[in-house]
Amino acid sequence: MMKKFLLIIGSMKCGTTSLFYYLSEHPNICPCRVKEPNFFANHENFSKGFNWYQNLWDFEPDKHKIAMESSTHYTKIPLFPNAADFISRVDKNIEFKFIYIMRNPIDRIESHYTHSLQAKWGSNIRPMNEDINTQIIEVSKYAKQINEYYSRFSPNNILLLNFEDLKNNPMKLLERICNFLDIDPFFKFSRISNVRNISTEKYIYSKTWSTILPIAQYLPLRIQNKIRNTLCEKIANKLKLSQEQKKFILNELYDDLYELNSKYEIDISRWGLEI
Repeated sequence: MMKKFLLIIGSMKCGTTSLFYYLSEHPNICPCRVKEPNFFANHENFSKGFNWYQNLWDFEPDKHKIAMESSTHYTKIPLFPNAADFISRVDKNIEFKFIYIMRNPIDRIESHYTHSLQAKWGSNIRPMNEDINTQIIEVSKYAKQINEYYSRFSPNNILLLNFEDLKNNPMKLLERICNFLDIDPFFKFSRISNVRNISTEKYIYSKTWSTILPIAQYLPLRIQNKIRNTLCEKIANKLKLSQEQKKFILNELYDDLYELNSKYEIDISRWGLEI
């Protein structure tokens, strides 16, 4: 039985894919075969049992020290309200460590909207020229999301990160993560490149691509991209919020940003924001 897990719990559109991809190279880390299993996201998945969950890894005890996955649904309350609680119910002999990475909430929301267009969530996400979708704003309430974990787990097992550090100095950030995980911090990562999933090249998923994606994700990235480029329509421009919408969002986030800054000592001035 695997005893140690690293869960990259969010936030969505903050570089979690890049982080998962980079860390997967470390010989002491066993990445989940499916990046986002969402096992703890809802009762339907959790009811499959922990043995089912563990079978999602090709874990080698003589080599690996920690099993890693990255499900951003774990920090999407109130849409998925029980993730932290479900994790806390697991056998106490199992150790969980958590990474939560954040970015400027305005940038995150714009990227989230672009992603919603990409995934054709039109029936669930309001257009940007209408009122901002509450669900998308809730995901950017970073303090609210991580309170769920700090109320159940030791702060020593939770690492809060800034997307700008991943983007500007990934090697230093990865060394910090390795120290957090008690694995070799001097490992030379060779996959460092542009942050994945944050590029300007976005695509609207076709029905065919959405159908084969669960299988395609096991293919080499080069082949995945070739298939996607053939089947999907490229989005010309990233969606942008109006100044009025930005003002509304920041007003909605004010209390949460204050808590993030005062309680968790996250320097929001790095995002050009003030309380």
